[in-house]
Amino acid sequence: MRRLLYLARRFFVVARTTSLRTAIHQAKDFISQRIFRPKSSRTYPPSLRAGDIRISILVPVYNTPSGILEEAINSVLNQTYPNWELCLCDDCSDSLETVRVLEKYRGIDPRIKVVRSPKNLHIAGATNLAAEFATGHFVAFLDHDDTLDCNALRFVVKAIEENEDVDVLYTDEDKIEADGRYSEPYLKPDWSPEHLLSVMYVLHFTVIRKSLFLELGGLRDAYTGAQDYDLALRATARARRVVHIPEVLYHWRKIPGSAAAVVDAKPAALINAKRAVADFVQNQEPDAEVVDGLFPGSYRVKWPVDASRPVTLLMLTDSRMRDVEGRGNILLVEHSVTSILSRSTFRNFQIIVLDNGRLPADVHERFIEAGVTVAQYHFQGAFNFPDKMNHALSLVTTEDVIILNDDIEVISPDWIEALLSFSRRQDVGAVGAQLVYPNNRLQHAGVVMGVNGLTTHIFHNQPAVEVGYCGFTHLIRNYSAVTGAVLATRMSLVREVGMFNRRLRVDYNDIDFCLRLGAAGYRIVYTPHASLYHFEGSSLARREVDEADRGHFFSQWQTYINADPYYNPRLPKDRTDCAVLRW
Repeated sequence: MRRLLYLARRFFVVARTTSLRTAIHQAKDFISQRIFRPKSSRTYPPSLRAGDIRISILVPVYNTPSGILEEAINSVLNQTYPNWELCLCDDCSDSLETVRVLEKYRGIDPRIKVVRSPKNLHIAGATNLAAEFATGHFVAFLDHDDTLDCNALRFVVKAIEENEDVDVLYTDEDKIEADGRYSEPYLKPDWSPEHLLSVMYVLHFTVIRKSLFLELGGLRDAYTGAQDYDLALRATARARRVVHIPEVLYHWRKIPGSAAAVVDAKPAALINAKRAVADFVQNQEPDAEVVDGLFPGSYRVKWPVDASRPVTLLMLTDSRMRDVEGRGNILLVEHSVTSILSRSTFRNFQIIVLDNGRLPADVHERFIEAGVTVAQYHFQGAFNFPDKMNHALSLVTTEDVIILNDDIEVISPDWIEALLSFSRRQDVGAVGAQLVYPNNRLQHAGVVMGVNGLTTHIFHNQPAVEVGYCGFTHLIRNYSAVTGAVLATRMSLVREVGMFNRRLRVDYNDIDFCLRLGAAGYRIVYTPHASLYHFEGSSLARREVDEADRGHFFSQWQTYINADPYYNPRLPKDRTDCAVLRW
């Protein structure tokens, strides 16, 4: 009955704002798609031939300047892929120039549909009303003052044809300056769930299977200003497949007071975005907490950490001394253990130090008094790091383990909680920390493949306080790998994918471990909220990569090296700052 009442109301609205013929046609379409189809069922049409896929572009319009609105509409008319429809909903504009433009285009092309809302519904309601007139297999979202690249739909349809089970697609984007120049390219990674929980990185151009959009109930007005973020969270969680198209296909216009110009231009939108993330994660885990991130518009999800569940901190050492900036000549392992014991807020841990037999007796005694387990590792012939690591892992009796270099120093007291918050998630394989040199420049903020060689630490040597490209250094996000200098994982996963590969005697063994976790379906996470100093180079002083290790690693992971899914192919391969110098 509610659906029939809704149909009657909608027919009345359409009849007032369009022709009677259009109202009858759209009522018939609504009956066929919504009345006689179970509300919760999602239909998947059989494989469509090239050209059969129709994309409905939804555009809510409100008092848009005529020139800007015409540019938006023309960018759809100029698409090289022809099977589209443009559904424009005038959200009760009182600007005559806006209304005139809509009337002008109403009759230009039969693929353009215009409906006028009898009252102001705001962006969510107006978009949903536009969707009610859509007949496409997918719906796409275009703001009334932005434009599409002429090949946008062609790339989208190509991706749909190549991924028949795709339900959500998103593309790269840039911005339109006041003088018409394109600037600030946003070159995104492939689908990254932890990244989306930290910031609305999907943004534009987003395309969703129409049946999924309807199943989700469309956009929700309760999250006005962040309605697209709320939809992205819900849609990607339900999607069978999410596909990223690494092409700049959307141009976001910078207008004074818009989010494209200033991220915190709309404070209410930021509040609603945080609430959308909180509602989403708390539906999964009621005790999850969402707090503001490290820059405006970013958020930190704090999954609950059971303090009664212990973790092993596994530290391998050769008991070396080193003169460290601001700290003097120190025994690295002693300095690291003291830092952990004195600064960490999570206390249910066991420290295991695996030494090569060089630990001074007095330090050994102090460790034992502090509850630290000290074990010795003896080897003959050439040193093999994975052999030592695997022996250390065999000593672990807890499910949770954090592998540590002996040349670290705690910065953030809740570093253990920050790591466990994600490493205990079912779909996460390993978690890495933000590591900083003593001069407060970044040593590690995630590992990418195929940059400056086989692998590199992205944003290496950038000031730690500086927000990197698109905030990547200051976000919890996904990478293909993180360094083993501080790496949290679970022993059940170590047993599942195998221990460290002893064929990688010196180099790449930690990266190889992460890639094997990724290949097994587990995500790798970097968090800047676990921050530690790293006195890199102390444990093993060398300059060149082991060539045997390099050859074996390349033979195993060439596909990832050539195309890291978490590093956009348009980003530079010869520098670590993600700077796009020409645009």
